[in-house]
Amino acid sequence: MEEEETWDEELGVISRVALSSLGPLGSVQGVQANSKSTVLLSSGSRRLFESLRWKSWYARALVRLTVQAQVESFGDGGLLAAVVAASLVRAIRSNSRSPFDSFHMTQSLESVLDYLRTKLKMDLTLELDGVGVVRPIQELNWSDMESLVALTRAVVSPKAKLGTTEVEVDHVCRTLAEAFVLSIPANTFEKPHVGLVTVTGPSTKETYRTSSVIVDIPISCETERLLPIESPSVAVFNTSLDVDMERNAVSENLSQYSGVSVETVDGALTSGEATMNFELGLLSDVVSLLAAEGVSVVACQKTIHPYIKQELVRRSIVPIERVSRIHIDAVAACCGVQPVSALSRTTLGALKSHIGTVKGIHLRRMKRKAVLNFEPAVDRSMQTVVLTAPNELVMEELASSCRAVFELLASALHSPYVVPGGGCIELILSMLIKSQIPAAGALSREERLTAKVLESFASTLASVARKVMGSRRVGGCAEQENAGEDHHHQESFARLWKTSRGLTSKQRGLLDLVLSKLGAIEYAVDAACNLARVDRTIVYQ
Repeated sequence: MEEEETWDEELGVISRVALSSLGPLGSVQGVQANSKSTVLLSSGSRRLFESLRWKSWYARALVRLTVQAQVESFGDGGLLAAVVAASLVRAIRSNSRSPFDSFHMTQSLESVLDYLRTKLKMDLTLELDGVGVVRPIQELNWSDMESLVALTRAVVSPKAKLGTTEVEVDHVCRTLAEAFVLSIPANTFEKPHVGLVTVTGPSTKETYRTSSVIVDIPISCETERLLPIESPSVAVFNTSLDVDMERNAVSENLSQYSGVSVETVDGALTSGEATMNFELGLLSDVVSLLAAEGVSVVACQKTIHPYIKQELVRRSIVPIERVSRIHIDAVAACCGVQPVSALSRTTLGALKSHIGTVKGIHLRRMKRKAVLNFEPAVDRSMQTVVLTAPNELVMEELASSCRAVFELLASALHSPYVVPGGGCIELILSMLIKSQIPAAGALSREERLTAKVLESFASTLASVARKVMGSRRVGGCAEQENAGEDHHHQESFARLWKTSRGLTSKQRGLLDLVLSKLGAIEYAVDAACNLARVDRTIVYQ
């Protein structure tokens, strides 16, 4: 019983937090995990729900199956998934009197989800009073920067509520859209290389993009003395250049290897000492080979052994270690090579293929931060966004939004279908679900259950649309929206469509990616149905 009460309370918390944070006028939430931790101020689903601590496993499962799954897939839309899932779970639990009731409602939800998947295609048409037949879903025009900015703004503006102006938000959105478009490779199977570097202090309006790769890592004094370097050769490793006791090289005949020796008191080598002896010898051979090839810089994702680092510096090779996975891939792409992923004596001959060149490597100062700037020798379709913000509070929220934008735009490359933003897609889904509710009359028990759960589904989406449309920005203005009942839904959508002139207006405010919105609904329905099945197993057995 205690677990049941805790779950009910936390279900209400999930619903309230998610719904109150939705939209550009949604409230900023303050979250404190415990009495000793700092208070997090945010309205983004990723940061909010990662900070909250749940007592019941139901709540943890719901957040994992909706918010985290949605954000990992599309970068945005976690709040919508949480609101819908919490509403559906509550509807199923409140109307279930037997295992069959719960089973029938989950079957109805999965059936209507298949219907929504089928309907949300480019040929979807809606007949609106005063407008006629419209096609709300259209393909994103990648050559139209205003459309890309509108899609980007739909992600950034609801979260940019802490000390940022509308002009600053628009500037950031345009910079992000331009950077992503310029980073799209000719080979559509490759992922765009677009990085993000944060600088706290300057105004947000100083955010800019560059075609260089900027690596934000601690830089030693030895490295600083060797910079800058013009037209250097760079070797890229995503494996360790440190002693690895489990490396495949241990299978060699270690006693016969005459590399760098490890002295012992009695002159004998144990198995571990012999392995270290072999490893240091192998790494020394790597250094000698790199020096013979004229390499000037070694970029490594993991650590470099102090002895090997010393040997590199002695040969005037700049050692750069602990580069993040994202940055090491960007550096490799900037050099036009693939990073070395494994080291052994049999792979030494292939090191040449992992050495590339760049136009230059320079040390740059960004306020108190020192970063490395890799300038590509040729156009590699790479971009780095230098995001600026006046303080850490604003920076954390903006940086999270920017990463979400990159994820969403990457999804748009595979499914570039959009609808006018500001609640349009939620209204469309609500109307489609309403059309599947059994007509009033002499209904069977199964039909009544279907009607109740689908009415809850549709009304939740309508309330989300009203929440978002209350702060909708179209054509540079905000319009207050009070629509709530069925006959008002089409009027609301018609006004929104006429104001934005479909997708042809150059002043449209927001665009939503259909794939992301549908993904949020899918995760919500799947989570509600799976938790209902667990409930049936626990409660009714």
